[in-house]
Amino acid sequence: MQNLMMFKKWFFSKCQFGHKFLLISLLGFANFVHAQSFSDYPNKPIKLVIPFPAGGSSDGIGRQVADKLSSVLKQTVVVENKGGAGGIIGADAVAKAPPDGYTLVLVDVFHTSTPIYTRKMPYNAVKDFTPVSLIGRSPAFLVASATFEQKTAKETLAFAKANPQKLTMAIAGTGSVVVDLFKARSGLDFMSVPYKGSSPALIDLISGQVNVMITTMASAGTHVKSGKLRALAVTGQKRNSDFADIPTFTELGIQGMDYEQWFGIMGPANLPKPIVDKLANAMDQVLRMPDVRERLAGMALEVASPAPDEMRRKVEGDALRWMKLAQELDIKPID
Repeated sequence: MQNLMMFKKWFFSKCQFGHKFLLISLLGFANFVHAQSFSDYPNKPIKLVIPFPAGGSSDGIGRQVADKLSSVLKQTVVVENKGGAGGIIGADAVAKAPPDGYTLVLVDVFHTSTPIYTRKMPYNAVKDFTPVSLIGRSPAFLVASATFEQKTAKETLAFAKANPQKLTMAIAGTGSVVVDLFKARSGLDFMSVPYKGSSPALIDLISGQVNVMITTMASAGTHVKSGKLRALAVTGQKRNSDFADIPTFTELGIQGMDYEQWFGIMGPANLPKPIVDKLANAMDQVLRMPDVRERLAGMALEVASPAPDEMRRKVEGDALRWMKLAQELDIKPID
């Protein structure tokens, strides 16, 4: 009893001086509990939204990533195609999802360029998402239907120059910055034909309903190799090593065609760092797999760093770049 009384006297005498110690202890315990709440992530299936129709490049890349992530995370990653409005519908669904790591979206360069073409965006492409990991980067290629009478890039450019609005250019989405960049830098007057995604655009391109398209080998590679499409030119300062016979736009006399397609994964805003880190680490393992690297190389995609900060820099940098381009070219968003 005497020992108990002495302890009580000591404890209460310290309370007036030890409130900071008590607060720190409580905060430390709260952080421990918070960390423990993510320790079993993921404990249920993860949904990876592809904001474009099935069959396109995003779909193919997304499905491979989902399959490999499933094996690394020991949890099913389910792909859901949610196309429409140039990727806006699918991305908006993820922006509004709980930030718990169970709803992700595969995005590409269109994620940062679509806002300059759409007046009523339901989300902010930068602020309403959490960058998780880049997947790969790729130049863009000018490809033509095998049925198109002009067989080379020079013939195609000459045809477009001599016949304003006769050359038809397929675009995936409400607008395409690379197409607008091409139009501005080349001075050509051609007709842009919008599609809901690259897959339906390629179908019409292969059938000859439209003449040309600027896209990636991730989308068009199989058709180029089969002879259904012809690759005519490539963006960037140098030729692509996997398609070394294809000239750059610069070689054809068109300057300023520095454009890069990229693919990556994002989650809703405020995704907890422990979840982001776990997903980024899993993506690092996926991108190191030889079969993944081989497949990406076959689509002229260079494997990117999975670091979330690099993904953030890419998204923020491109969003700013396209905003400046919209001002330069006086691109007006539509409702």
